[in-house]
Parts: sequence; C-alpha cells; structure tokens
Amino acid sequence: MSMPTSASPVARASLFFSLTLALCVSLLLTACGGGGGTPNAALAVSLPNAASGANVAVVNIRQLAGNTTSLTANTPYVSVKVCDVAGNCQTIPDVMVDTGSAGLRLFANKLGLNLPAISAGSGAGALAACAQFASGYAWGSMHLATVQIAGESTAQPIAVQLMNDPSLPAAPATCAAQGVDFAARFAPTANGILGISNFVHDCGTGCTAATPVDQRPAMYYACSGGTCTATAADLTQQGTNPIAAFPVDNNGSILSLPAVPVPGGASSATGTLTFGIGTQSNNALPAGAQIVPIDQDAYVDGLIDGVAGRGFIDSGSNGYFLDLQPSVPRCAPTADASWYCPSTPVSLTVQIAGTNTAQSIVIGNAQTMFNTGYTALPALGGTAAIANFADLGLPFFYGRPIATGLEGSNANAPYGYWAF
Repeated sequence: MSMPTSASPVARASLFFSLTLALCVSLLLTACGGGGGTPNAALAVSLPNAASGANVAVVNIRQLAGNTTSLTANTPYVSVKVCDVAGNCQTIPDVMVDTGSAGLRLFANKLGLNLPAISAGSGAGALAACAQFASGYAWGSMHLATVQIAGESTAQPIAVQLMNDPSLPAAPATCAAQGVDFAARFAPTANGILGISNFVHDCGTGCTAATPVDQRPAMYYACSGGTCTATAADLTQQGTNPIAAFPVDNNGSILSLPAVPVPGGASSATGTLTFGIGTQSNNALPAGAQIVPIDQDAYVDGLIDGVAGRGFIDSGSNGYFLDLQPSVPRCAPTADASWYCPSTPVSLTVQIAGTNTAQSIVIGNAQTMFNTGYTALPALGGTAAIANFADLGLPFFYGRPIATGLEGSNANAPYGYWAF
C-alpha cells in the first residue's frame, strides 16, 4: 500500500505521531504513588472466548517485572520476534502495542542481534531517526529486520528503529529541540513500541527527497564522522507499520481487551491482538460495529458530554486525557496534578461523529487507583493541554474491541479508520 495522495501528507502523519503517548508525560507514573499497594492475583481478568490462530497475539497488561520504581499501568504488552538477513532471530518480550504510531522501535540494549544498518546514501553514513513526541523525542538508528508477531511475519525486512543506540552521536540540536529525551524516560516501561496505527510509514512522502528541505520535519538524519545532518528518507527507509508488510491479514488489526471492574480496576488483564480485518473467520468486525473514518490529521470530530471537540483513539496512551477543568478536580500536587482525582467517579458520554451510539466512560480518582498497585485501570484520566480535545487512551479499549484500519484499505476511509 502507498500513502494517499493528499495535501501535506507529512503534516497529517507526523502531527499524529507527535501526540501519541504524550498528552500526559506520566506514562511511568513515577510521581503518582504507584507502589502503594499489593496487587491481588484473584482480580486478574482475561478475555472470554478469545480468538485464536496464527494471526492472533496474546496481549498482557501487568506490572513489568523489571520495573520496581513505578507502576506500568494500562500498558499493553506483546512479544515481537525480529530476525536478521542470515535468519538469526530474537524474541523481544514486553513491547508496547501502540495503535497511535507507525513502526517498530526497540531499545538497542534489549537486542542481541546485529541487524544491518540502513545507509542514508552513498557516502552519507548511517540513517538515524528522531521520532518526535509532544513530550520529547526518541533518538535512534534505523536498521532492517524481518518482524514476526504471533504467526505473522513480514514478507521482507522492514525498517525498524533502535532507540538509544550508543553507537550514534548524541542527538543533534534540531532533534533535541523537540523537548526532553522521551526514550530515556520510557525505557523502564517497555522494551519497545509496536506502532500499528492507521498509517503505513511514520512520516510519509513529506520526509522524502520530493519535499523541499525547509518543509521536512527534523526527523531523519545522516550520521557520519560523529556528526548527524538532517536528510530525506525514502519510504522503504522509514519506520514501517509491520502489519502493512504482512503477506496476508495486512489491512489492519483488532485489539480486544476484557471488561475490567469500574472504577477500581484489576491487578492485570489479558486480551488479544488479531491481525487482519475481515480476512479470516476469526477477525470479522463485531456485530453492529461502525466504521469511523479518520481525517488526514488522524483525528475525528465528536462530543464529550455534549461539548464539541476533536480527538483520537490510542492504545499507547495510558488514560483518558480530556479538558475537564474546573468541573473535575485534579490530584494534589504531591501526587501528580496532571491526573484527575474526583471524590466520586464522574460518568461522561462520548459521541464520535458518524456513529449512532454514544459511548460511556468513567473518570475515577487516580490516586486511589494508584494506591491499589493494580495495572488495569479503566477509569484513569488526566488533563489535556488542548481545550476541546480528547485522547481516548487504553481505558477506552476495555470491554470494547476496537479495529484500526490501515490507510488505503477501505474506499470510504482513504486515510484509515477505527471501528467498534
């Protein structure tokens, strides 16, 4: 598949990529009292009648065993196998499933393979990427790898990013200007990010040589002799959504998570990530599901309790991020004032444009939830920096299977779609 021929494709793709995972920087929950309780294993929940097959991967939401300093709440983990050109392979566990970005990004220190580096061009050196998030950047080198998830494997090697690669020079000033080192802050939470958004490439045609230099984002760099200089990157060199490179089941995915008790949550949750939409008997859309086309910025219009706004759905965000002030109080600064802490749960309705049915969501007391030590928190909500903007993060997925359709896979949704 190729990027739609539309006005300013890079603005559409890179803007969405810059927001995912980042409307609240507290993915690590380090200031939220996350270690205050002991999870009760009896409150683990799993998906009844879960799909099975070669195109189905198990998704776990739990406390990351290696993280003893923060709560890895609402982080969906899956295992990803990567292979080099010689057929040597390594399985990387605990990679976060992110329906809001495109491309596989692994931390370099988690990989024991010598994946071939992607050249920035003849004599230009190695290609590096500055993945841009609203809260900062992820700096790393670009390499080729065959990617396998469950029984699905890319037909050929695709471009993946190795974040925090020590062989690279420090991030250049134009990259570091994006903010803090997001990858360094995210490292305790997962071994990487599996970006399976609506888009095929993380930047698109706006990062290729066809786009004037002054219109490209500061995303790709040629590194040689200890210096990294901004450069163009062909589509084959850019971070690529692995699903788009599968020989079959390559038109999207369905993330299915079990319902979780509201507002208290559960110690852990187990669900599935199914590849393909309507390509096999196990990946049909749920009965009554409605297709919601996204626009070229990857957003949709809608209403939150009758107030008009815009937003998106994103498994890589660990809460609902909404502008609810001053009606819903934030947590005390000693906890983390970016989260909401109402004295009693607040129920809201979400009506996404183009759907016939309003969805109900609940915002609970974040500090109370953090104190349980649970990791599946269906009522976790935080503030949004943009008025009338909503990030419907992972809590929106509990008990609600959501399909992410790739661009170009539906004639009525050229930029891709969500369906639930």
